[in-house]
Amino acid sequence: RALGTPPSRAPPLPAMPPAGPVQRAPHGAKAAEVYGIVGYLLSMAFFIMWMVWAYTPDSVFHSLGITYYPNRYWAAAVPIYLWTFLVFFIVLYNARNLINNKPFESYHTIRDHLEEDEERDHAQPFDQTWTIPPAADIPITTVNRVLFGEPNKSL
Repeated sequence: RALGTPPSRAPPLPAMPPAGPVQRAPHGAKAAEVYGIVGYLLSMAFFIMWMVWAYTPDSVFHSLGITYYPNRYWAAAVPIYLWTFLVFFIVLYNARNLINNKPFESYHTIRDHLEEDEERDHAQPFDQTWTIPPAADIPITTVNRVLFGEPNKSL
């Protein structure tokens, strides 16, 4: 396309697939589901053990014959350290992403019709593969058509 020529019309949006029941695999649970439930049960068990350790008096532990256990200071210190690390990680992660982004006026942020995205062109529709399609930019003509509708020819 030469400079000064009007942009071509974007192709029409694809039709939505018909709504239907979700097909499940005929076999049992997937590995991620098993790991999820095991992780949930283990985290609940550790939480209950932590609550018992944090709130049970020393006399109960001594009557049960338990004489060696960590100081109660760590019942408060470990969660505070973990939350502080989490907040620090989130702030650091976002700062790193902001530093690595190109500025808005950079030529590296501009896409044109000559740039081809092979992954997006050959991707299968979601309803056929049940996987998330690869990330790609949406052309500005498609965004304008969805937000503002078709242009009015009478203007």
